[in-house]
Amino acid sequence: MSYEAATIATLRRALDEVIHDSRFRHRKSASALEIAEHLLALAAAGERDLERLKASAFGKLAGNAGRVPSEAA
Repeated sequence: MSYEAATIATLRRALDEVIHDSRFRHRKSASALEIAEHLLALAAAGERDLERLKASAFGKLAGNAGRVPSEAA
């Protein structure tokens, strides 16, 4: 799947902000790769909002499904 430059920038920013957050460093319930894959799945489902992307990634760190349609089914 290909994404517009703005989407890639948003995904990169979301990943950077999540992996540099203390919640990521202290929990380590998911690797950076798993978070990146999670964000890509959200983008594939149409999500483009930075705050919703980050919230879902933090949900994944907390052990929630993170509201990715393919994971919820």
